Amino acid sequence: MRERPEVVARSAVREDQRSMSDAVRRVQRSTGGHILGVEQVPFDGRDINRVKYMDDRGRVRYMDDPAQRSQPRTPRSDMSSLRGDNP
Repeated sequence: MRERPEVVARSAVREDQRSMSDAVRRVQRSTGGHILGVEQVPFDGRDINRVKYMDDRGRVRYMDDPAQRSQPRTPRSDMSSLRGDNP
C-alpha cells in the first residue's frame, strides 16, 4: 500500500521542523547564546540549517548545523538558471 502524496509531504515538513529544532538545541547548548532564528539554506548541493544567535558579548553570529544529514539536492540543469530575457 502506497502513502498518499500529502501524507508524505506532511511527514517531510515535520522532519524538517524537527531537524531545525534539533539544530537550535545543539547550537544553544554548544554556544550558550541567545537564539535569534534558524533557516534552511542551500550549501554544497544540499540544504543545511543555519542558526543565528547572539553570543555572550552581544555579537550576532551564524552557525551552520554540523550534524545536518539531509538528502543531496538534485542538481539543476545548466539551462534552468537562465531566463529567456537574459541568455
